[in-house]
Amino acid sequence: MNQELVLEYSKKQELKGAMENCHGSSLVKEPGCGDEMRVYLRTHREIITEISYTVTETACPPVKACAALAAELALNKPVMEAYLISADRLSSQLGQLPRESYHCALMAEIALKKAIKDYVSQRQRFQDGSQET
Repeated sequence: MNQELVLEYSKKQELKGAMENCHGSSLVKEPGCGDEMRVYLRTHREIITEISYTVTETACPPVKACAALAAELALNKPVMEAYLISADRLSSQLGQLPRESYHCALMAEIALKKAIKDYVSQRQRFQDGSQET
């Protein structure tokens, strides 16, 4: 694990925060440590144009880093391309998370996928661009 990179990403604030009127959102809870991660997204023509996340304030740096990296990688990507962002990719880009921290990357992958699935299940509302931003 590249500790400097994990700390850098864990401190990023650009995409952090809740989002109102989002097109898709998710909540993932880690039963072992109690951390929570939420992902929010907005789309335009099947491209993720806005994305944000929140994590439990007491979450460890790898959880915060994985959330920030997942959001950064998904921003401005086609929905289905963002859906392919994996825990393995997140772990790799952070210098290979150790086994005990891998669940942080998995949590970010699941949160992103659940937000995309939520968007897909609701996208009938957004067809024709009537409610998309």
